Amino acid sequence: MAIQEKEFVIRCFPVSHRGVESFGFRFETPARRHLLRDRLAALRVPDGAVRAALARGETVTLADGLTIEAQAVLGPSEPGASLVVIGDVDETESLVEPVRGADALVIEATFLEKDAAMAASYGHLTAAAAGRLAAEAGVGMLWLTHLSGRYDGDAVAAEARRYFPDVRLAVDFAKCRVPEHGRADRPPAAS
Repeated sequence: MAIQEKEFVIRCFPVSHRGVESFGFRFETPARRHLLRDRLAALRVPDGAVRAALARGETVTLADGLTIEAQAVLGPSEPGASLVVIGDVDETESLVEPVRGADALVIEATFLEKDAAMAASYGHLTAAAAGRLAAEAGVGMLWLTHLSGRYDGDAVAAEARRYFPDVRLAVDFAKCRVPEHGRADRPPAAS
């Protein structure tokens, strides 16, 4: 299921958590093409409404009669940003595709690997499992949340970093910026 808003799309997908109907969410901004300033200058395209029309993909005619198609002044398509948020979950195998290529993944990591049996009994992930998912899906950065108070946060992050380099701990009410072009700076997804 997808919800289309003006500036982004929200897609939801099922996640497994102890037999309870649960969902993860993927927020995506659309791909964008930027106007090429050097071409605009060479064609003497004025600032304002004419450039805005070209940016929307429209063909325009300048005051001197020159007709310009948007394709002539638009650069290559650049991907939009994507953020995936997953709460409680008891497995990661079904999540690889819905998460693949996200610029940022926020997911629970309640337990450490040494307590994997306890994690399974409660229907939660280990930090290692979250790190392996991030690596396999080729995400840009990993934010861990829902950490058990029995562990030091640094230990949780360190465990996930054994599998994925860019790990951060989520903090209630904190704000972060999802990099718009994070895809260019990440290692390739596992195949």
